Amino acid sequence: MVVKKLLKERLQRMTLVLGILVGLLVVLNIYQFLVSRTALRLGEVLFVMSNNVREKAAEVRREQKDIEIIEAHLLDLTTSARGLLKALGRSEKALGADPALAHNGVRMDADSLVRMADNVFYSVTEETPNAGWDETMDLVLDRFLKKVPFLERPAARKIVEAVAQDYKKETGSPWTASVKG
Repeated sequence: MVVKKLLKERLQRMTLVLGILVGLLVVLNIYQFLVSRTALRLGEVLFVMSNNVREKAAEVRREQKDIEIIEAHLLDLTTSARGLLKALGRSEKALGADPALAHNGVRMDADSLVRMADNVFYSVTEETPNAGWDETMDLVLDRFLKKVPFLERPAARKIVEAVAQDYKKETGSPWTASVKG
């Protein structure tokens, strides 16, 4: 009789503890769902805004205004937003073509690649103005390769070196352009 009573009390305590544990897990699951939905919405808003601003920047660029740095930053923003949305479960099909890699679903031509390298170059030089030339060139090459993963490293190096030579000519910089590949 006493054993039955003790067993019944222990069973009630375990049931209570398990009930509390299940309740906590349900609350945690709901919290996780709400946070992921909020992050997904934030990513979508960021993605749409960055695409709109980038399109406006491209329009200004066509009008011969000098906005390479802004364009490069916006491209970084778009790429980051896409990465966030992909990490949160959006499919590549739902996101559409990556503006960093393609334009209207077509691989980038040589002029687009040079322009992107130029944008990346100006972005890196603005972000790290006190960096040495070799360090700057390595950062540019690494970031450029992240944006165009379909490009092989030696080809990317040639493009970055060409952009660096143009920069050197425009600014009269004493630095020499060499990219470690």
